[in-house]
Amino acid sequence: MRKGTAVVVNHSMFKEDQNPFEVLGVETTFEVDATALDKAYFARQSLVHPDRFICHSEPERQAALLQSSLLNRAYETLKNPTLRAKALLKLRGIDVSEDGSQIGQDPQVLEEIMTLQETLREAISPHDLTHLESQLQERLQGVKTSFSGALQQSQNKELPGLFLRLTYLSKLMGDIQVRRRQSSVKVL
Repeated sequence: MRKGTAVVVNHSMFKEDQNPFEVLGVETTFEVDATALDKAYFARQSLVHPDRFICHSEPERQAALLQSSLLNRAYETLKNPTLRAKALLKLRGIDVSEDGSQIGQDPQVLEEIMTLQETLREAISPHDLTHLESQLQERLQGVKTSFSGALQQSQNKELPGLFLRLTYLSKLMGDIQVRRRQSSVKVL
């Protein structure tokens, strides 16, 4: 089929108020199958990508752009464990703070994060960063497993604290990557 001859799709194929799991047509679970997620995304994207609507009317092009945008947002949300967890909490009616203000509610989490941040600040060598990264990966995997289990067992009271740990451990993993890049730039 030539570009521009796409069949016009329903302008409301995906709705802004749909959750990302509905938009992509995948199971509503924390343990997302990455291959199935990619397959669902690319199949849907092939139907609504704006390039398919170049020769269509302006309203159809705008609708395709909106649909593609909703699809991209859903895909990015489900690819990222922290954003996926947040979406699942929202579906359960559990509101989590954007700014991390809930950290004051759990002194153990606060102590753990402060200790890890201090360890990161004190990490000098690439070996130190690698060691810390290994520790964080192990903790992060444990939190993901606990979060998934709490979801499956409907332990809603546990979820905000696990989400908070997931958020901060993921952020620390990102901070390690930033430190690695900074140290490689200094070496050059």
